[in-house]
Amino acid sequence: MKASPTKETTLKVKVPSVLKPKQAALVGGLAGALEITASYPVEFTKVIMQLYPKFNSMGALNTFKYTVRKDGLFAPYKGYNLLLTACIPKAYMRFGIFEYLKQNIFTSPTVANLTICGAIAGSLEGLFITTPAENLKVKLIHDRFRPNPKFRNMFHGVYKVAQEHGLKGVTAGAGITMFKECSNNAIRFPLFVGLQNVFSPYFNNNLVRDLVAGSLAGMCVVLLNQPVDVVKTNLQGLNATRYNGALDCGRKILMTEGALGLYKGIRPRMVRVAMETSVTFASFNAIKSMVLKYLDAED
Repeated sequence: MKASPTKETTLKVKVPSVLKPKQAALVGGLAGALEITASYPVEFTKVIMQLYPKFNSMGALNTFKYTVRKDGLFAPYKGYNLLLTACIPKAYMRFGIFEYLKQNIFTSPTVANLTICGAIAGSLEGLFITTPAENLKVKLIHDRFRPNPKFRNMFHGVYKVAQEHGLKGVTAGAGITMFKECSNNAIRFPLFVGLQNVFSPYFNNNLVRDLVAGSLAGMCVVLLNQPVDVVKTNLQGLNATRYNGALDCGRKILMTEGALGLYKGIRPRMVRVAMETSVTFASFNAIKSMVLKYLDAED
């Protein structure tokens, strides 16, 4: 008798998909839009406290309540349209460049490589997107609390800044903004990944894990570079002409307000950056997971 032939079964092993840099950039842009919508009132409060010592002494909650009483419920969204417009290309550039560097140049997933990828992505994001956006945002918010505000709306404010300050109106503080975004992303990308790994055994839900990891990573960023943010805000305000660069600005704040002057607005900024990092990274990973499932289904 002939032995019946055996059928060989071949198993197809599906390799997990990876988002291409352009896809990661698009997902990052959407995540950025979600984040800024949720956290902008906190950002508004932080800027006011950094520009005006009077409001810094009032505290974040009292400053927020004063703003709403003075100008209405939507007052803390002054300048929101501008930042929403900027945050999409900002997150697009951040995640797109980071993923490109991670996949093509610094391919080994070490802490050093993640730090370098984050630093480069942050520097470019700071130079091309954050510097002009922050200049206009800070000036619009600063004007809101002057005795006689000059800007009727966002478009009028942009026009007046261009008319009165020229190119410097949107490029002031470029160096310190680059340094701030470089340090932000150099810290949070590797720290977020590390905290993800630490928390993975304790969370069944990846979204909750990423929200917690992102919040802690954001808080660490603020503790490490808050003085940089205070100096940046003052260099980009309407009284920037009184300072001769970042070092002079820091020195004058120290002389007039003491060391704590460099930590003005730390509480709302900590809330803001914790929200930013947690919402952006968690929504990025959640949207990324959905996109990958769709792409896998298409294959």
